[in-house]
Amino acid sequence: MSKTNYEKWVDLFQKKVKNPRNVEILQEIDIGYNSKVYLISIDGKHYAVKIYNEGYNGTKVCQIERNHIRKARKSIPDAVPQVIFCSKHVENEFHREILVMENVKGIHLNKKVFDEQVFEELINVLKRLHNTRTCNIQAINEIKRIDNCRKTIMQFLKEDEIIAQERASKHLETLSKYYFEKKIFKFRKTIIHGDLWWDNILVDNGKIRIVDWLESSEQDYCQDIAQLRIGVLSEILDTPKIEYFFKKIVNAYKKEFKDETIFDRIRYYVPLMYLEEAFYLPFKFFPWEIKYRENAENFKKRFIDYFEKSEFYFRYGM
Repeated sequence: MSKTNYEKWVDLFQKKVKNPRNVEILQEIDIGYNSKVYLISIDGKHYAVKIYNEGYNGTKVCQIERNHIRKARKSIPDAVPQVIFCSKHVENEFHREILVMENVKGIHLNKKVFDEQVFEELINVLKRLHNTRTCNIQAINEIKRIDNCRKTIMQFLKEDEIIAQERASKHLETLSKYYFEKKIFKFRKTIIHGDLWWDNILVDNGKIRIVDWLESSEQDYCQDIAQLRIGVLSEILDTPKIEYFFKKIVNAYKKEFKDETIFDRIRYYVPLMYLEEAFYLPFKFFPWEIKYRENAENFKKRFIDYFEKSEFYFRYGM
């Protein structure tokens, strides 16, 4: 760290840490599409510091995530890192919003550490989170969500019709019709994580810690379960084990919450999320054309893979 940046980093901590004498970036812990996380030493004590990308500066995004974490910690304090403080510094090219948290130990959930015991602990943590009552009664605008997905996909297929536009339109229409006809989506809202990928779940001696709460919201917990299948089980397990563990968590929820429509709601969320994942980066951060032009073959391969998974899951369910 240069002397100039060192002084600026000290400024970031000055108001929250009493007279910091030594601030040192030790290593990069994680890198995502919207942030980087560093292990930082402040006078010998270690903290995890999340630094948001330039596009987020001025949005108070660190305060948003801090508030999400505080809400989650009311239900699962042992599974969510504690926020120490958030801070912002603006000076010419050095413009940073940061979130300073306790340094959470553990390794990302992967095939080597995944077993029945770890999965049971993960289920218990999520059930405690999803048992949180909220006052949010606003309905989820799923029709707008499907419409946004349709517009993006159809625009892409006009450029490169790797699957028939009629096929894509029919699949989206089927999902929309299913949502309308089932009339089961006014289930009580709860806090959800909103981004349950394997690299947001840490395991330390069998204990679960969940990080990256920026996408957290108050929604139907089936969205977290659907994301768990796509972003965890399907990423690290073979097909027979995917089905085994997914049925295990769904049945556990059905019993715990006496939820008789859980299978029907998941049948909708999983296919829709597969379609969104086909365009995840473009939906979130920049126009899809940029990634398509960078590597058209990989983009098309990813799209076809996720689209076919969406169709397959809606037809055959679990």
